[in-house]
Amino acid sequence: HGNVDYTVESETRRLNEGDIVFIPSGKYHFATVDLSVQYERYVCKFPDNLIPDYIRKKITSGSAFFCNAKKYSVMFTGLDSYIGQFTEDEIYALFTCEITKLMVFLCHDIQPTLRHNDFFELLLSYIDANLNRKITIELLSEEFHYSKSFINNEFKKHMKIPLMQYIRSKKIIAAHQMILSGMKKNEAAEMFGFETYSTFYRAYKNLLEANNDSQKFD
Repeated sequence: HGNVDYTVESETRRLNEGDIVFIPSGKYHFATVDLSVQYERYVCKFPDNLIPDYIRKKITSGSAFFCNAKKYSVMFTGLDSYIGQFTEDEIYALFTCEITKLMVFLCHDIQPTLRHNDFFELLLSYIDANLNRKITIELLSEEFHYSKSFINNEFKKHMKIPLMQYIRSKKIIAAHQMILSGMKKNEAAEMFGFETYSTFYRAYKNLLEANNDSQKFD
């Protein structure tokens, strides 16, 4: 609850009490909070492999925002109540069941993604599809037929982060996801344009240290 606008990539919504925001791995997100009003939220993180692929694909097919979701609050209360009552292995089993059940329910509440403008949607899609290439502002300017200053300014205005910093961060997270899936660290770093793993690791460590509650990648 509180007065807050939340952004996940290109989509921004004013949140109401009880709303759920589902943020897939590697998606840039931040909150714009009215600090004159108390703001609270419940954060629940879990790895991609906790839920089946078909559920994850379905739930990421639409909007990141699930409105009027107060009916699911009892599930989060239940998660908290398990602490101290069960062993760690038992809690993990219960957590997996509860989160999977919640994801199934949310799949039936999916809403269309709010569009901002065609240019911004195309720009983010292009970046996601070309993370293994060297993406420069010059390349984007040629691709979309806008000036470099226009692209930089529009991106910073909406995303609250410089364009090239965003692209670098997306590359780091994408490489990290490949490492988690079994790819060798140096191969993943090279795949996304990092000359050495040490360069990638330093950049990844800096990204983690720079993250905070209002603006980050997960």
